[in-house]
Amino acid sequence: MRLILGIVVATAIAGPVLAADMGMPFKAPSYAPPFSWTGTYVGANVGGVWGAFALNPASTNDLTGAVGVPGAMNLNNSSVIGGLQAGYNWQISQWVLGLEQDYQFTGLKQTATFATPAGLFLAGDSMAVKTDYLAATRAKLGMTWDRALIYAAGGLETGEFDVTSSYVARAGGSPALGFTDANKLHFGFNVGAGIDYAVTDNVFVGLEYRYLDLGKETYNLGAFTPAGAGAQTVSNSIGLTASEVTARLNFKLNGLGLFGM
Repeated sequence: MRLILGIVVATAIAGPVLAADMGMPFKAPSYAPPFSWTGTYVGANVGGVWGAFALNPASTNDLTGAVGVPGAMNLNNSSVIGGLQAGYNWQISQWVLGLEQDYQFTGLKQTATFATPAGLFLAGDSMAVKTDYLAATRAKLGMTWDRALIYAAGGLETGEFDVTSSYVARAGGSPALGFTDANKLHFGFNVGAGIDYAVTDNVFVGLEYRYLDLGKETYNLGAFTPAGAGAQTVSNSIGLTASEVTARLNFKLNGLGLFGM
């Protein structure tokens, strides 16, 4: 009888406790998915650029064909640069492959003025070059550590320049003159490296260095006539080498279901 009574009491005490335990739902631990760099992104950049324009002016006598070359000139300049970029990244294990296109605008320009006569050019004659825009089409290769990405990049660089010239009056020859050869496209290459960090799943910031070399193009800059000589047609072969450092802000586009977006 005492044994039976003990079993009944124990059951009465343990029953509510077991029922309470059975009523508590089991909650599995949650794990955040690893961050992926794969996807389309768009963004903007701003920074500084410093470079050297290479000028090679020449005058050609229209009658004899004789060419006068006063000598090459390198003109250094620096300016603010900024623009927009868009690209796509593919992450394969720890490696990231990418393609990117950007357009940048800058006040990079310079003017060369002859201080003394050089060939048939006179003191006061000048030539000025101005950058309309720069553009880069690049392939990227990087290595990632979760939300940090270090990469190298390189590819095609294009740019458009405007070049103007002015010539002082020649006594017994032509009056003061000015000419412009504008919107000429240059082709070259770029190489660089950078680092990005994803502050959220859709926003990443970065810092990048780039070197660019735009091949030379020849500009036609009119003509002048010295006293007692034939007219001189002027040309100028111009190129640009430059370095730039930019801060970048990009937005990764997810959820659209198109090309990884």
